[in-house]
Amino acid sequence: MPHQRLSALDGLRGVAILLVMGFHYFYHLESFYYKSTLYPYGETFSNTVIFKYGYLGVELFFIISGFVIAMTLESSKSLIDFAIRRFVRIWPALIVSAVLTFFLLNWSDAPFALTRRQFWPNFIPSLTLTPVAMWSGLFPKVDFVTGVYWSLVVEIRFYMIALILYWMFARQNFARNLVIFTVLTYIVRALLRRWLPGYNGVYDGFFVPDYMPWFAAGAVFYELYKERLTRSAALVMLAISYAMIARISINYTVIGRDPFVSSGFALLFLILFWFLATKPASMRIFEIRPLVWIGECSYSIYLYHYAVGMILISQISKTIGLGPQLALVAAVYLVIFAIGRISYAAVENPARRWLTKLFIGPPQKTAAAASPAA
Repeated sequence: MPHQRLSALDGLRGVAILLVMGFHYFYHLESFYYKSTLYPYGETFSNTVIFKYGYLGVELFFIISGFVIAMTLESSKSLIDFAIRRFVRIWPALIVSAVLTFFLLNWSDAPFALTRRQFWPNFIPSLTLTPVAMWSGLFPKVDFVTGVYWSLVVEIRFYMIALILYWMFARQNFARNLVIFTVLTYIVRALLRRWLPGYNGVYDGFFVPDYMPWFAAGAVFYELYKERLTRSAALVMLAISYAMIARISINYTVIGRDPFVSSGFALLFLILFWFLATKPASMRIFEIRPLVWIGECSYSIYLYHYAVGMILISQISKTIGLGPQLALVAAVYLVIFAIGRISYAAVENPARRWLTKLFIGPPQKTAAAASPAA
């Protein structure tokens, strides 16, 4: 099956970023932990399922990333080629967004910004995409410039793992090897927790066992899409990945998440990808232009949506009524979409094309890049 651009992947990216934005704009973990007063509508939407579980949009990004990275590895000429393609995809837009967000959070007097004042060491984990814990010994108050960068750290870990597995073992069995590796990392983590009292999670930081099943599922779907896996073999590997996802979801009960709901969303995502991989024509509903348009610039939207969006939302009056408040939040969405599109058109896409041409040569046409950072 030849490579073709799958518009449905862009559409699914659009769905993912809308889920994440809804989570941050209407629920966010602060709402659970601190009963935050930053929302003009308070806790009105704290039990709205689509917002409460909107964080799973990031996990949807991870599935798409597994799909796309499997494809990118296949088309890369070498380790260096792959590394360069990932660098030019992620860092130019990241650097610009980190600088702009840093100054915006220090300049703005919005209630949200006042709780997120920045200092220069925050650039270290943000621009190296390394865990904050690595730098907290030197800078006790260090944090990401904006909290959404955590998922990019996870992405980088997956790239490293995928690269090693792809180039060191049989490439035609990449998806199978990734599933096996995911199972092993999960087992090792369980043993460490059992045998090491006071286990501090360093292993998790390197091997991200809570998120690897999502990436592995994405790689399985790519092999299924390319018709290199039988449906029965794919079902077995997907069942294994889903079993780990369902088990991990139990851990989130401590922050008010129902594991059955989380697992239900996960199952829905896997079903959608099953149809994408086996019957792409059935996914045309995700090819509608507005959704694809949002998906195309979802990485830039992701970088800016939290800090900029919450600065704006935290300034909406609490006394004007829910209707006007929601109208203003809708306007915030439009502003963020515009910022994301500008970043995509002026920074992300030109930088990727220019740097790819400079270091590798003319870019190859492949299926749509998919995760916020894929």
